[in-house]
Amino acid sequence: MFSLPWRPGVGGFDDADLQEFLEDHSVVELTQHFFVHEKTPHLVLVLGYRAADPARQSPRPGGTSGRNTAAEAAALLDPAEQRIFEALRVWRNQYARRTGRPPYVVFTNRQAAEIARRDPASRAQLQEVEGLGESRIDDFGAELLACLEGLRQADGQVSGQGATDV
Repeated sequence: MFSLPWRPGVGGFDDADLQEFLEDHSVVELTQHFFVHEKTPHLVLVLGYRAADPARQSPRPGGTSGRNTAAEAAALLDPAEQRIFEALRVWRNQYARRTGRPPYVVFTNRQAAEIARRDPASRAQLQEVEGLGESRIDDFGAELLACLEGLRQADGQVSGQGATDV
């Protein structure tokens, strides 16, 4: 469980401890609560998690901080995957604003990179992305898959790469 206080100097919730935790763990379930204590808003995140599988993580480029930055997550993507990754981040940020969630609660940069690599075309393929559990997929899976399909159509593809994988 993480209690994230609002920090006016940061311009948002102080999530440094959460970001550090996410470097080594994958969230499989998430419940969020909001409350105000002594005139300070707090976002409480109750996480169901598992240790990240090192075999599924991309190696970090030398000298990086280990933070889940967009540049680090996209570093090993090819140009087409990087375009999808950036579009996913735009979609994620819009969805987060619409639903009042922090973007990393929707999915992390690392998860966005994995989605860009896998290019899932179905709910079942989306479930293969580490950390995207039933709850998240129920919340936004259909909308995310529609976004990916729109990107494929813009590229002139018939279906996602994931649909042809055996």
